[in-house]
Amino acid sequence: MESRGDRLSHAIKGRGVSKMMALALDLDVHESAISRWRKGGPMSLENAARISEVLDISLDWLVLGRGEMDAHTAESLATEEFELVQIVRKLRRKALVHLLALLDDMTQPPT
Repeated sequence: MESRGDRLSHAIKGRGVSKMMALALDLDVHESAISRWRKGGPMSLENAARISEVLDISLDWLVLGRGEMDAHTAESLATEEFELVQIVRKLRRKALVHLLALLDDMTQPPT
């Protein structure tokens, strides 16, 4: 698993940032802070949130390594989809298998 510093370096490169001074100005920090963070040094939650905003990356991905760098841009579930997920999670295994078979059958083209 990548370290937070590795993820930050990946995001900086992925967003095409070539001048650390410009990024430091956007973040309102000294250039050396970015260098420390890229090496795994401590970072406040406030700075992590600001980096996520400035680089337009997922805060979860930057701080915890969960998901993908652009996960925050993924379309969220509609209310009905979320309700369906909640119901499905309550089903017993056998019922879930039958439901999946039914849904699969419903999505097949007519023969």
